[in-house]
Amino acid sequence: MSQEKIDAYKKEKAGRKQRLAKQKIRRKIAKVVCALIVVAVIAAIAGNAIWKKNGATPETVDAAIAASSEASVDTAAEASSEASATTAAEATSEASVSESVEATSETSAQ
Repeated sequence: MSQEKIDAYKKEKAGRKQRLAKQKIRRKIAKVVCALIVVAVIAAIAGNAIWKKNGATPETVDAAIAASSEASVDTAAEASSEASATTAAEATSEASVSESVEATSETSAQ
């Protein structure tokens, strides 16, 4: 071999590990990006098919959003009224229990 070929080979061999590492990283990045693109395309197609199947239009979507917000407000109001009623009932039962305990302790003390 000529000295030029030997020098070129040594130079190529010296940077081989870094070059291979960069290539591996580029391949991994390319695979991840391609996978994300494929998933996004599949999700878009599936979403479009579901959207068309349900026959949703912007008006029906707005109506559905309004209905769900009204339902959540009604549910929250019912839950708070039930909670206050339950709390009041518990307070009343605790008061009656404490009164009966006091009455029992007074009668046993006499």
